[in-house]
Amino acid sequence: MRLSGSRFHPIALGLLGALLCPGTAHAHAMRADVEVRSEVVRVVVYFEDDLPADRATVTVTNAAGAEIVSGTADEHGVYSFPPPPPGEYKLVANSTGHTARLTFVVAQTAEAGASAEFTTPSVNRPLGLALGVGGLLSASALFWFFRRRS
Repeated sequence: MRLSGSRFHPIALGLLGALLCPGTAHAHAMRADVEVRSEVVRVVVYFEDDLPADRATVTVTNAAGAEIVSGTADEHGVYSFPPPPPGEYKLVANSTGHTARLTFVVAQTAEAGASAEFTTPSVNRPLGLALGVGGLLSASALFWFFRRRS
């Protein structure tokens, strides 16, 4: 393949650069479940293949953005803390370059043992796979198109 003086060379370098640049990884998404009970808030952080996100860092902030609590999940991906005052809270969990975000509500509950559960919405996996395959096929088609023109 002749590289000097070819129009193909800059396009090939651009495609190679795009493939080698790190981006957001969606292949191994992280999720979080929050269970709010009258006596404790229990957070479970895990990857989409149900493996626990052990030692994930968990941070909870209030609606104003002030940090309420932060800590590290155990080897089972579990982190618990006393319930904060009633209100809306945001949870961010980080582990090995992955992040789960979730908004949950602590309501005023008069009954002991009352609970509410919140789960991170899952990404539509078939759609993600279709987009990935489509992108690869498009890159391949461009490669062959410009290769035949030169």
